[in-house]
Amino acid sequence: MPPLSPARLLHNPPATFRAEMGNRFQDFHRVLAAESVSNFGAMLSRLAIPWLATLTLAATPLQMGWLLVADVLAGAVGGLLLGAWIDARGKRRVMLVTDVLRAAVLAGLGALAWLQQLNLPLLVAAAAANGLLTVAFEMARSAWMAQRIADANLTRANAQLAVGTSLSETLAFALGGWLYQGLGAVLALLVDALSYLASALCLRGLPEAPAAAQAAREGPVWRQWRDDTAAGLALLWSDSRLRLLAVIEVLGALAMSLGGTSYMIFVTRELGFSTGEQGLIFATGGLGALLGASLAVRLGRRLGGGMAMAAGLALCALGAACTPLAVGAGLMAAALLVTQQVVGDAGQTVHQIHERTLRQTLVPEGLLARVDGGLRSLGQGATLAGALGGGMLASAWGTRLALWGMVALMGLAAVLAWRGLAAVRSPQP
Repeated sequence: MPPLSPARLLHNPPATFRAEMGNRFQDFHRVLAAESVSNFGAMLSRLAIPWLATLTLAATPLQMGWLLVADVLAGAVGGLLLGAWIDARGKRRVMLVTDVLRAAVLAGLGALAWLQQLNLPLLVAAAAANGLLTVAFEMARSAWMAQRIADANLTRANAQLAVGTSLSETLAFALGGWLYQGLGAVLALLVDALSYLASALCLRGLPEAPAAAQAAREGPVWRQWRDDTAAGLALLWSDSRLRLLAVIEVLGALAMSLGGTSYMIFVTRELGFSTGEQGLIFATGGLGALLGASLAVRLGRRLGGGMAMAAGLALCALGAACTPLAVGAGLMAAALLVTQQVVGDAGQTVHQIHERTLRQTLVPEGLLARVDGGLRSLGQGATLAGALGGGMLASAWGTRLALWGMVALMGLAAVLAWRGLAAVRSPQP
C-alpha cells in the first residue's frame, strides 16, 4: 500500500479513504501487540539478568554496575550507529530480526545456566546485546509508525502504545519474581525467550515500511555509514525544534538518573517504608501512566503538541517535588509518594507521547531512524552521567538534595518546552 498523500486524498472518495485509514490503523494494532509483548520480554530480561548475577554468580556491587553500564552503553552506541542501517532497510524486517535475536540471546543464557557454564563476562555481553537489540527494535517500530500511519492519527497511536507498554511493564514486574522463583532460572529465561517469539508472530502479515531510497555512492562501507550517521546528526543540530527536543531529552534523562540513584535509599532508609509498603506505592504509577495516556490526545487538541509536552514535563516536576517533601513513614508521607507516582507518571506519559509524535512528524522519512537514534544516544549518555553525578551528589549532600536536583532539571525542561515549542501543534484528525 503506497503512502497516503494529499493528492491521493483528493482523488479518492471519502468512503475509500476511510476504509484505507481503517486498514492502516488495524495494521498498527499488530505493532501494538508486538510492542507490548516484546516490552514484557525486555522488562523480564532486565529483572532476570541481574537476578542471575546476584543469585547464581554471587556478583559484587561493582560487577552489578557493569551490567547496568553494558545495557545503557550498548543502547547509546546502537542508537547512534544503527540509525542509518535501519533507515536503509524494511522496518518490519528489522523488528522481526531483533525479536528472533533477542530470543536466541535469552535461550542461550538459559542453556548456559542449565549446563552450569555461565559466567559474568557472558552475562555482561548478553546484557549489552539485549540493550542493543531492544533499541534497534524500538527505532524500527517508531519509523514504521511514521511511515505507515497518517500524521493525524500518530498521537492516538502513540497514546495506545503508551498504554500497552505500561500494562506489559506492570505485568512483567508483578510476575517476574514469581516466575524466577517458581520455575527457576532456566525455565524463566525460556519464558522470556518465548515472549520475543510471540512478538515476532504478532508481526505476521504486517505491511512493510520500505527502506529509504539510497543514492549510489563509491567508497568504503564504513565511510558511507559514517556519512549517513552524520547526516542524521546534522539535521538534529540544524533544526531548532529538533535541537530543543535533544536538550529536553538530555535534561529529562539527567533528572531521572539523578533521582534514581537516591530514591530507593531515601524511601527505605530515611523515610523507613517497608518493601511491602513500597510495592503498593509503586503499583499506583501504572494508574498514573494510564491516566496520562487518556489525557494526552485531549491535551494535544486543546493546547497543541508542544504545549502538551510542556504540560507533561511540568506535571513530572510537580510529582517529583512531592518526594523530598515527605518526612517519616506516616500517612502524609505515603500520600506524597502516591501523588508522585500518579502525577509524575501521568506527566511522563503525556510528555513521551507528544515528544514521540513531534519526532515522527518533524523528521523526513529517509532520516527517521538516524534522528531517533541520535536522540536516544544523547539520552542514554545523560543517563550514565546522571547516575555517576547523582551518586556523588547524594553521598556529599544527602539524598533529599539530590531529589530536589531532579525537580529542578524537570522544571527547566518544562520551561524550555513552553518557551520553544508553544507554536508547534501536533496534527489532529
